[in-house]
Amino acid sequence: MAVTIKSVDLGNKKEIETFLHLPWKIYVSPDGKRDPNWVPPFLDDQRSLLNTQKNPYHQHSRTKLFMAFNEKNELVGRISTSVDDNFNKFWNEKIGFFGWFECVNDQAVASALFQEGEKFFKAEGITSVRGPASFTSNDDYFGFLLEGYDSPARIAMTYNPPYYLQLAEKAGYTKAKDLYAWYLSAEIELPERILKIAERTMKRERITIRPLNMKRLYEDAAILKDLYNKIWEKNWGFVPMTEAEFNYQVKKLKDIVWPDFVVFAEVDGKAIGFNLVVPDVNQALIKMNGELFSLSDPFAVVKFLTTKFNDTREMAMGVLPEYRKKGLEAILYLDALKTGKKRHVKGGELSWTLEDNIGINSGIEAMGGKIIKKYRIYEKKI
Repeated sequence: MAVTIKSVDLGNKKEIETFLHLPWKIYVSPDGKRDPNWVPPFLDDQRSLLNTQKNPYHQHSRTKLFMAFNEKNELVGRISTSVDDNFNKFWNEKIGFFGWFECVNDQAVASALFQEGEKFFKAEGITSVRGPASFTSNDDYFGFLLEGYDSPARIAMTYNPPYYLQLAEKAGYTKAKDLYAWYLSAEIELPERILKIAERTMKRERITIRPLNMKRLYEDAAILKDLYNKIWEKNWGFVPMTEAEFNYQVKKLKDIVWPDFVVFAEVDGKAIGFNLVVPDVNQALIKMNGELFSLSDPFAVVKFLTTKFNDTREMAMGVLPEYRKKGLEAILYLDALKTGKKRHVKGGELSWTLEDNIGINSGIEAMGGKIIKKYRIYEKKI
């Protein structure tokens, strides 16, 4: 296939819309039949992520978007390339990230996209490329889905055709890290040993649990940001979030969050850990077509508002290093399970965890969690 690569003007709304709507060609057959496990992205959110004036990530990064067209001038692929100065300064690296990858099953198209991105990275002095990341590990859609194609992705998690991994590998990309998504049923009975550990830890360490206070949302968000940046500081792929970035994420989530599912663990009034669980709004988005207000789907808002969210995703859970290995994680999991039972949810996905985070993974497994999906991050030296 003859392939033409065109750069996208981030300030051109028409080009951005073309870029964003490619998935409707990848996951929907010509006769209109949609992949039953594909969840159309919420387009307003994606427009915001790409908007250099709205998304504070762009304040410390440089991003290029590319689209691939065939000889009939039909859009057949897309990719983002981004250099995050904060990430490279934090890790003392020269790494660029590719993301937003969508492509027909044609190696010529994929290779052309990767090669165009690599030209941009080389011009920026980058020596290694990772991805997919849209745009960092703090954002949505991190990694290609590797296993678990039998069900839709939860909120902000990736879904893609299996052939994407082969396209990346044939373009010279190799595994950097795998990520796990676990599932824990709300009906599970925790082992007596874990319950006793949690009870003893709360008494011994003077631990109390409190929910998110929506009346002082941004004050609690500041506490959450401080914990988040300290807890994950040593994790592979992590990059600290700026205050503007964290507030941006809070603004995205505040309309869907359940306050009793976002809790702080405190000792004498000082926050030393947290658990962030959100309803899986993909249960509504899968019924929609990417928009809340659209002539093509006039009942989109009704579909969203009438959906009973009976599944969740734990987006982040952690405790400060000095409080680890004391059973505090069990306390946070136990609180989430109790809340889940009160809200009559089926259970929740815990995602994602690093494949080599033995402590966290063994703890989830000990509670009865099962791996339901795996994701892969790729890397290439250039």
